[in-house]
Amino acid sequence: MLLIRGKSLELKSKQRFIEAIGTLNPIEDAIFRKMAESREFCEEILRVFLQEPKLRVVSNHSQHSVTSIEGRSVILDAYCELEDGRRVNVEVQNADNTDHQRRVRYYSSVLTTSLMKKGEGFDKVPNICIVYVCNFDIFGLNKSLYVIKRVIDKTGVELDNGLQEIYISSVNDGSLIAELMKVFTESDVYNEKFPITSEMKLRFNKGKKGEKMTEALKGVYEALREEVDRESMKAAMREGMERGIAEGRAKGIEEGRAKGIEEGRAKGMEEGRAEGRAEGILSSLVSLVKDGLISVSEAAKRADMSEEDFKKYLE
Repeated sequence: MLLIRGKSLELKSKQRFIEAIGTLNPIEDAIFRKMAESREFCEEILRVFLQEPKLRVVSNHSQHSVTSIEGRSVILDAYCELEDGRRVNVEVQNADNTDHQRRVRYYSSVLTTSLMKKGEGFDKVPNICIVYVCNFDIFGLNKSLYVIKRVIDKTGVELDNGLQEIYISSVNDGSLIAELMKVFTESDVYNEKFPITSEMKLRFNKGKKGEKMTEALKGVYEALREEVDRESMKAAMREGMERGIAEGRAKGIEEGRAKGIEEGRAKGMEEGRAEGRAEGILSSLVSLVKDGLISVSEAAKRADMSEEDFKKYLE
């Protein structure tokens, strides 16, 4: 079984790899995550997406894992710390198949709580920025950049709680962001305005055309294998949990049935004993009355019944 499952995982990894190298664009999860290992790449794209030409990335992590207070793990495509202290999560989304805004909300919450230390005050809540890069127009307004702001209704007054939400769409509106998104989403498109992104993408494509797999493509393949492994592990855990619940329910029903039978038997025996004792007492009282040792009224009183009912036992 393990051997078969291992071959199945290997096959899925190869299929994903073939799909990924069909485009080799940064909008693909595996390609982006490999490129996000470069601090220079992260810095270049964030300067464009956040429209801050002098922005500095001091540290970066690809496939960064954070855990919620419920113990649920989230893998961030790219996590960066900026020189000004902001923490930035960059996510790439190739398909419009999820509730994107709630996903952003969840990711920002998990990232925030993971950065807080026990006992810290709310003034220590870090500034978080989520950059959500989409290969579609996420809000359908024909814009390449959507900046979400908190505004007091009917006043125009903006509030700042330390969270930035930036949505990037693959819309050609003539902006610098639109030019970068062409490099992200379209094959054989490079741009000297984005030398690091273009050079890394070109390196992947050269490896694709060559006979041997380059180190960059090996990294993509390994990343895909890890992704498939994680998905298979989650599926196995779900299967195991469902099976455990079913077995536990069946065992519980069986144990409950056995316990019920045992308790019923014990209760029946106790009731039988009580009934036997009552019959014995009644028989003795009947004998005493017949022998003339006690009156009917006295016997009925001791038997806790009426004289009329007691007389039935004397017949």
